[in-house]
Amino acid sequence: MGISIEYPEPTVFSCETTVRITDLSTAGHLGFDHLVAIINDASARFFAQRNIHRKQGGVGAIYADLMVRYLAEAFFGDILGIEIAIGEVREKGLDLVFRITRGRTGVVVAIAKIGVLFFDYDQRKVVPIPAEFDMNPTV
Repeated sequence: MGISIEYPEPTVFSCETTVRITDLSTAGHLGFDHLVAIINDASARFFAQRNIHRKQGGVGAIYADLMVRYLAEAFFGDILGIEIAIGEVREKGLDLVFRITRGRTGVVVAIAKIGVLFFDYDQRKVVPIPAEFDMNPTV
């Protein structure tokens, strides 16, 4: 059955995207690699809303690992709802958990988890979670 990822409540961020024709695999559904790109985009939106950017210089977020559990197909034109919750929190990082659903049906397409570390690009080292980082819901 594969890996198990539980979606913790509450949802702290949500957004939508539309499956593009270029997102399809040769089988005609959302390709696994394009789903990872959609997760990447949603996480960038989440961090930008909290004034944490992936950039050279200052403190930013970097990704240590990624797990994805694919559960259903999505097709060209489907609107995907992406919800993000905060999982385990550690001194220098946290887990972001994603629930991706087909908008019209609510069918869960995938559940994913990214292990996030905070990195000081000037010092070139992992640092504690910035005190100003807001983990409260903004949906």
